[in-house]
Amino acid sequence: MFQGNKYTLSASILAADFSNLSENIKNLKEFGCNEIHYDVMDGKFVDEISMGPVVLESIRKDINLPVDVHLMVDNPKKNIEQFSRLNVQTITFHYEATSEHKSIIKFIKSKDIKVGIAINPSTDVNKVFEFIDQIDRVLIMCVNPGFSGQKFDKKNLDKIKKIKDFLTLNNLSSRFEIGVDGGINISNIKDCYEAGANVFISGSSIFWNGDIKSNIMSLYSSLESKNE
Repeated sequence: MFQGNKYTLSASILAADFSNLSENIKNLKEFGCNEIHYDVMDGKFVDEISMGPVVLESIRKDINLPVDVHLMVDNPKKNIEQFSRLNVQTITFHYEATSEHKSIIKFIKSKDIKVGIAINPSTDVNKVFEFIDQIDRVLIMCVNPGFSGQKFDKKNLDKIKKIKDFLTLNNLSSRFEIGVDGGINISNIKDCYEAGANVFISGSSIFWNGDIKSNIMSLYSSLESKNE
């Protein structure tokens, strides 16, 4: 059923049951997830405060998937060193959080870690084009960052298409990841895929009722459904 490298389903564990976190994440690979999405919030760039490196270090032994650390923080560079020691595969920082994009990209790459840039709903997608040949992923925030369970904004489908068209025009599409984060569920995941996204970050839709396996299967069923 699952399409291998065709796309990535990334489980945002911010929406998991924190009283049973290790149990929630240990079977994600078996159930069909390809990645763990780890949100870091500092109470400054966004109002909320969430997991730091200590939590990731404590659960890393239970994770048998690649980890993408999503830095929703004011000073991304100071966090990179700590997370780079925790066997993470991607670090994604926000375009809006810094003016030192090239320096941060270079610093992450020096750690042999893939680089992602996230953009908020209000940010013009054209702003990331100058960095695309230096990074591995653009993460389109389909809701305002900081809170789980918000509704998906369909306006972001146009952003996905613009990035996909830019990649195709510049012969970069074969290696590049277009991620979507925020409100991703069975009703919109296929629309995102058809627009050009290939990384789908989902939290509430995976963990909301505790039936993680069934929820993941439903997301895949929606992705692979034939258009009527």
